[in-house]
Amino acid sequence: MKRLILTISTIAILIFHAQGQEEGFYRHYLLSPVLINPAYTGFEDQHNLIFNYNRQWADFDGGPNTVTANYNGPVGEQIGLGITLLSDNAASLTRNRTTLSYAFKFMMNELDLSLGLATTFEQLRLKGTALLQSGIDVSDPVLVDASGGLKLFDAAFGAHAKYQEFFFGIASPNLIRARVNRDPLVKQESPGLFESFLAYVGYNWAMEDNNFWVEPSLMVRSLRNSPFQVDFNGKIHFFEDQLIGGLTYTLGGGDRFAILLGTALTNFDLFYSYTTSFQQSQAYHSGAHEISIRFRFGERKKKMNEDN
Repeated sequence: MKRLILTISTIAILIFHAQGQEEGFYRHYLLSPVLINPAYTGFEDQHNLIFNYNRQWADFDGGPNTVTANYNGPVGEQIGLGITLLSDNAASLTRNRTTLSYAFKFMMNELDLSLGLATTFEQLRLKGTALLQSGIDVSDPVLVDASGGLKLFDAAFGAHAKYQEFFFGIASPNLIRARVNRDPLVKQESPGLFESFLAYVGYNWAMEDNNFWVEPSLMVRSLRNSPFQVDFNGKIHFFEDQLIGGLTYTLGGGDRFAILLGTALTNFDLFYSYTTSFQQSQAYHSGAHEISIRFRFGERKKKMNEDN
């Protein structure tokens, strides 16, 4: 009975707060910042094909699971283009997203700066079978509307920069959250630039004598309908990236702890992370699992002038 009540409550919460979906739930933004920041689109001098699987609330029926596929790469000297396809399932709620991203890269002495924009079309749908569950009010207009499908348009802006061994960035998701069908049941929202944001900073500290380097970083996020959170990250690369490990401690939202393991070969990367929380809900599931696979190939057709 408790499981049924929790499932029904989850469905209701997801519907009411779908417009405030947490954009930074990826733990692997440490490896692929493009997952959270459109400005990283094509920032590297190569093309990237990324597949990410994220399973939250493992071993709990209806727990959220997300599959993401992303391509991003450089076009010419300064332009980056990308596309992201996302499929998300949580209980009886399904969501599909298509995101197109664009970035323009500036080279200023030792500073590499990129500004990016992303536009997203999203379809959110409540499975019709959810209305057959006991305890569900089939006349509830929110549930009936969701079962017919909500189509939404969104936009995001971001900046990413690298100066010598420092890197930093900021992204503002949900700049425009507009319903494109059955308007005005869900009103258009324009919260403003950086009213919701993700910001991060880090440093690559090379220990050349010992053949490894350390990357401490910090990320803060303030998103609608989500608690303010701070990630304290530490990542270590051994043996020319053949072995990579990391730890993350998150303050806010019940606090979380995550471990990361992976490898980066010549043109293939594989990463896994496990996250556990200190929330009461942890008693009902076995944490979160995330897997990323990345293929890297090609380079910019024409290198930028690195002597500037």
